[in-house]
Order: sequence, then C-alpha cells, then structure tokens
Amino acid sequence: MGAKLLTIPLLAFFLCAGTSFAQTSDAIKKEQEKYMQKQLEDYNNRVDAYVNLLKVDDFKATIIKQKIEEFYKKRHEILMSEVSEFEKQPLIEEFKATLFSDVNELYTEETIMSIQRFLTDNKTEVKNLKKKLKNN
Repeated sequence: MGAKLLTIPLLAFFLCAGTSFAQTSDAIKKEQEKYMQKQLEDYNNRVDAYVNLLKVDDFKATIIKQKIEEFYKKRHEILMSEVSEFEKQPLIEEFKATLFSDVNELYTEETIMSIQRFLTDNKTEVKNLKKKLKNN
C-alpha cells in the first residue's frame, strides 16, 4: 500500500517536470528566434546605412546589397562546411576578393575597397564613412 502511495506523487512529479522542461525548451527557442530576428534587423539597418553613405544610385545600391547578402550567405556556408578550420578563412577571403568581379566596371576602385572593408568590419567602415562625409 505504501508503494502505491509513493508511486502517484512520483508520477505526478515526473509529469510536471517533463511539462516544465518542454515549456523551458519552447521559451528558449522563442528567445533564439527573437534574437535572430533582432540580429537580422540590425544587419539590414547597417547595410542600408552603409549603402546610403556610399552615395550611389538606386541601381548600384541594389547590386551592392545583393552582393553583400551573397557574401554573408556564402561565408556562412563555408563556416558550416566540413572543410578544415585552417582552410575556411582563405576560402572566405578568396570569395570576397572575387565578389564584385562581374560588376567591377560599375564602381570606382575606392568604392570596391570600401565594400571589402565593410565585409571585414562593417561597424568600423560605417563609422569611417560617416567621419569622411562629415569632414567633406
């Protein structure tokens, strides 16, 4: 009889703990999705701000945005690939160097170099462009 009395509370405990874990797991997933959405918004805002600072026409701005997005997708693929760690960075750098080769004639060398710097460190490049425009 005592074993039966003990079994019911233990069963209730495990059911509650399982439910609590599922709720915690769902909450974590929601937080991760919220964080990723915030990161994507911040990224889009940085790219938009950067392209506006370049002072290029809408056509060129659209191409730059597409190329930047292409770069980040490809970089993510490389980083998540099975390639050894010491080979990943050279692959990323090689892709970055050839990213604008098909539309190179549309942009000045200075613009291309600025985009390259943006791909490496976008916050610093946005700050530098703002400073440069302020001084001019």
